[in-house]
Amino acid sequence: MGSIWNKGNWHWEEKQYNDWAKQYLTQTWCNIKVNKGEACIEVYEVKELTGTASVTIRKQKQTPMFEFEGEVYWRAKSTRVGDDRSSCQGKIKVHEFNQEDDELQTDVTCGTDTEWANNVRRIVQNEVSDLLL
Repeated sequence: MGSIWNKGNWHWEEKQYNDWAKQYLTQTWCNIKVNKGEACIEVYEVKELTGTASVTIRKQKQTPMFEFEGEVYWRAKSTRVGDDRSSCQGKIKVHEFNQEDDELQTDVTCGTDTEWANNVRRIVQNEVSDLLL
């Protein structure tokens, strides 16, 4: 990663990866799908993803650093054959996270208030939040 002037990567140097990290997180998160219980849940959009990412070099050691937060939109459908009444969608607010975090702080909301939708919201809170990390 070091530059031409920093032979052997000995001196302190930092390179920004903001755009790459945002693209990577968006692509990775939008591929999340969970089938649990009677629900098929998928993340379909990432909004308001803000933060920074960089790699720092010092004394030949590379250290990745990042800090992001954002909003992720999800939707769910019932896996029961002929059950057209059960679908819902919502949002996951991902609070600030960085390279030192081993769990995400999230707030999950759902646009529908039924027993099935509340069960789906709990699945999203537990399963999808873990996959986002």
